[in-house]
Amino acid sequence: MIEIQRSRIDVEAVVNSVRRDDAGAIVVFLGSVRSDPEVRALDYEVYKPMALRTLTELVERAKEKFGALEMSIVHRVGRVPVRGDSVVLACAAAHRSEAFAACAWAMDEVKRIVPIWKTEAGPRRPRAKPDGNPRGRPAAHRKVP
Repeated sequence: MIEIQRSRIDVEAVVNSVRRDDAGAIVVFLGSVRSDPEVRALDYEVYKPMALRTLTELVERAKEKFGALEMSIVHRVGRVPVRGDSVVLACAAAHRSEAFAACAWAMDEVKRIVPIWKTEAGPRRPRAKPDGNPRGRPAAHRKVP
């Protein structure tokens, strides 16, 4: 399951999408919006065709690199309020060490290379697009001053 959506993420559906009889471990990562005096929500934007392609490639690389059996990634776009989940990764593997390693690596890669950008929305922070990245890579998950 690789999805980018505006609606709330059904965590149970993401977990169920990776369940297998030969999986002894399922690791789930929930990225949620934390409270901050200047942040009321996060706004996510995406270049969807490239993001879906990149997420699919990440899942395949995680399976090869760590021996993961299944992995699902669902990311929200649009406005996500404090305490809302913005991303869910679920990884199934035969053993917990592979599942933890694959999930941690995949989340790091999501932040590093997937063209999804966030900006903070708060009392003195208007919706603003992130500035450009001179290296031509996504400026994923970066604060805007």
